[in-house]
Amino acid sequence: MRNSIVKGVGTLVGLLTCSALAQAADLPSRSAPPVFAAAPINYNDWSGVYVGTTYGYGFNSYHNSQLTSRSVNASGQTGGALVGYNFQSGHIVYGVEGSIDLNVIRKINPGQVGLTPSETDSLYDIRFRGLLGYEFGNFMPFIAGGAVVNETYQYGTGGLNRIPNYYGQVNRTVGWTVGAGLEYKLNPQALFPNLPSWALGPVILRAEYLYQNLPNSTYAFNGQTFRTKSDGNFFRAALIYRFGDYAPRAYIDQAGDVNWAGGYGGILGGYGSVTAHTRTAGVGATNTDADGGLGGIYAGTNFMFGHYMLGFDASTSFADFTGNGRLPGSADPVSYRNYIQADIRGRAGYAFGSFLPFVAAGVGFGRSEQIDRVTGSERGRVPTDALTVGGGLDYRLSERVSLRVEDLYEFKSNSKIVNLNGCDCVQKRDGNIVRAGLAYHFE
Repeated sequence: MRNSIVKGVGTLVGLLTCSALAQAADLPSRSAPPVFAAAPINYNDWSGVYVGTTYGYGFNSYHNSQLTSRSVNASGQTGGALVGYNFQSGHIVYGVEGSIDLNVIRKINPGQVGLTPSETDSLYDIRFRGLLGYEFGNFMPFIAGGAVVNETYQYGTGGLNRIPNYYGQVNRTVGWTVGAGLEYKLNPQALFPNLPSWALGPVILRAEYLYQNLPNSTYAFNGQTFRTKSDGNFFRAALIYRFGDYAPRAYIDQAGDVNWAGGYGGILGGYGSVTAHTRTAGVGATNTDADGGLGGIYAGTNFMFGHYMLGFDASTSFADFTGNGRLPGSADPVSYRNYIQADIRGRAGYAFGSFLPFVAAGVGFGRSEQIDRVTGSERGRVPTDALTVGGGLDYRLSERVSLRVEDLYEFKSNSKIVNLNGCDCVQKRDGNIVRAGLAYHFE
């Protein structure tokens, strides 16, 4: 079934590309797109679509309880991507925003009488927020609040021939978040006059503070049951791209063709299938197949040279690729779930009017959870780094909106150590992802 879907989408892309090639013979020769002079930035306009990347530091308090309770403080890095839309009425700016941030915030609770030692590890946060701001020209202070979806891994370790044996559980909770920040609209061309406007449009620098509160959740592993809740303080910076502050490029260029140049951002969804190859010395290897859906956000920029396109593209998605297998040398069933999928890629394509077939290559990232269903041993954070290549087709539905279909292949990744149920295992992964996206073009 998975192969049929992949082949079907590949065939569709091929047919559409061939159709566009056939029509291209009738297209007139095209000169380079005209150069559009950068108009002065309207610093008072904050409306419209925006995308960005985030990085920051978080300080969590984990409250663990059994017969007695104890809290510990943890800190660590957080980073990801965001997409949003602002409306504006006079000086008042209001909008909605979604973001996905990966966390490295974990801490051991040493325990006490009535409380077993364990470690709590925040994996990621997905936030949906409303924003309200007041613009002062190129400055905008704002407040924000909404819901946060978090996954946290709590676990303890044992020993087997000095190899740690992890017992734990991953839980998903929904809480609330509030915060405030300041945005500053910056024109890079004002600092670097020789930088062409098409290379990097106006950007927004953001600094913000977020507080979030997550409810109690029950973790049961290795014969122990814990009640755990957390709250945290996050300090986060963001680099946000609007692209729309300059005079818009012509949708149709001098040759009468669609102009694909400029920045875009949007949402995506799709289906993926991966195979985890697990090996340990002297025992052999096993394969675990997993598949499922994914959904997230993506953004990028196109640079046009006649019909030729060069650009870059990045995405971050929540995934649910699940499957079952076993460890080398064990008959125990092991469940596998990949829950985060992200990539950064370079793209190259050739435009045929409203059609833009392309190829892409770059680096992919993932995180998985793996559980021995007999012993309860669990690893909740297994990272994946891989090379990814693929191809697809963008189709311009209108002046501002495009549709994308694509197929990505992920090569076997760097080896990762998966200490599960006493197995000092090395694991690599490969797979296919088929996805579709809907993007908004900023200029």
